[in-house]
Amino acid sequence: MKRVALGGAVGAAFILCWVGAGVAPSSLLDPANLRAVGAFVRGLFPPDLSPGFLGVAAAATVRTLAISIAGTALSVILGLCLGVLATASLWRRGPLVDGREGGPLALLSLAARGIARFLRAVPDLVWALLFVVAFGLGPLPGTLALAVSYAGVLGRVYADLFEAVPEAPVVALHAAGASPLQVFVAAIWPQAAGSVAAYTLYSFECCVRSAAVLGFVGAGGIGAEITLSMRLFEYGQVTTLLGAFVVLVLCVDGVSRALRGRFRRNAVHGSGLLQAPLELRPMRRGFRFLWVIVAVVAFAEAGFGSLLAPDVLPHVARFAAQLFPPDLSPPFLASILTPLWQTVAISVVGTVLGVVLGAILAVPATASVMFDPEARLRRLRALAYGVARATLAVLRSIPELVWVLLCILAVGLGPFAGVLALGLHTAGVLGKLYAETLEEVSTGAPEELRAIGAPALQRLVWAAWPQARETLASYTLLRWENNLRVSTVVGLAGGGGLGLALYNAVQLGFYDRAATLVAVVFVLVSVTDALADRLRRKPAVQRAPESGLALVAEAG
Repeated sequence: MKRVALGGAVGAAFILCWVGAGVAPSSLLDPANLRAVGAFVRGLFPPDLSPGFLGVAAAATVRTLAISIAGTALSVILGLCLGVLATASLWRRGPLVDGREGGPLALLSLAARGIARFLRAVPDLVWALLFVVAFGLGPLPGTLALAVSYAGVLGRVYADLFEAVPEAPVVALHAAGASPLQVFVAAIWPQAAGSVAAYTLYSFECCVRSAAVLGFVGAGGIGAEITLSMRLFEYGQVTTLLGAFVVLVLCVDGVSRALRGRFRRNAVHGSGLLQAPLELRPMRRGFRFLWVIVAVVAFAEAGFGSLLAPDVLPHVARFAAQLFPPDLSPPFLASILTPLWQTVAISVVGTVLGVVLGAILAVPATASVMFDPEARLRRLRALAYGVARATLAVLRSIPELVWVLLCILAVGLGPFAGVLALGLHTAGVLGKLYAETLEEVSTGAPEELRAIGAPALQRLVWAAWPQARETLASYTLLRWENNLRVSTVVGLAGGGGLGLALYNAVQLGFYDRAATLVAVVFVLVSVTDALADRLRRKPAVQRAPESGLALVAEAG
């Protein structure tokens, strides 16, 4: 009975979200929208490869990379400060505190953790929009947005890494009379340095992807050029710019993976030595001058020279003053309810659409299903596998805001375009995760079902799925959390929700209302994170089941 009641509640909530998201499948078949989509697709080819525009695309790519490098560098500096202060084992609890819990340093540590939460809860595109108003159009707002947003992420991750190191060297140094900072430098940092470096490189990859879309609000880079080309109906230029962005992302991912592989965690606990940094030391010495040149060029391309203008800081101060006090009038708060509902609805329906499409594409993208040695039509199966994998790669490579612009052509402005954009991008992400999870399950149960004559699809349903479902559910919940953040900003490109309300408030100069909307976004994301943490269960350690027939019986 409880399951029936729960299912009814979930169904009713989904229907409400469906209505709130303005889902109208009939608009996909509207003749005018079909003509617009057809004209857009025809305009994408051939791409604009003229020397003049290739120069524009190259300059935008270099500027995007510069924004990413400068933003990552600033986020690392700020993130390290927040991470050290937010490390509970240094300031709030554990053997280093010695009964001094609740002192000023503990309060400062809690404040640092709260600041990191706020910085990462507000989407980087919202930060970029605010910095554009404060500093003007150009790459500088995008760099600052990445620095602020990813500082919150890195501060939390760094603090978790610092707390996770083995305690023996920490306690030994503390017993010898070392201060908390001395303990951090001599015992905590040497053990966490490899993991910190690896995650920092991963953060740089994320910054490159984010930098490409910050231009949609005027923060420079490839996104600004894509927006301009879309407004001029130069769709061949859009193809060229998207191709440049994909090449940039692939190159950065490849270099980052190669560098991350050179960092190995915890070489010798407590010794203050890490094998990988020692191996990299000659490279750092040999290319020290090169790294300085890269940093100088990146910060110059990121627009930091504009900070020297005499009227910049006074303008920033005036803008900051106009943000306070936030508009808390009852009529305005009441007007937020509709875009708030739309934002939640977009995230829910978009995630469900992504789950459905991703699951459909995950089956042919699973190698253990398509490359069954006993199956027929092997060439056709290989072709289907390649097409599915390529489709998933394309879906997840195109950022959500670019999908919004494309979906607006198909269904017009409004939350339905945001739903389709989230659904398409989520399908690419979850489809890949689903396929890889199904490939990594224990092979014992599927092989037993193979032995009794079960085909590949039955082995997938009755042997692989029961082992992978908890992990798949965890991935889906994590993706919904991410989609809720994204759904707060899709309105900046015309996708409805809180993003559209925030964009209108900024464009009309109602900065006190913009501050209220940013606070609403923060509260919404924080509440959702807390809810997801309660719902999420850590996937059980996968082990080989006793038998495939036992799995079938359990699933049935």
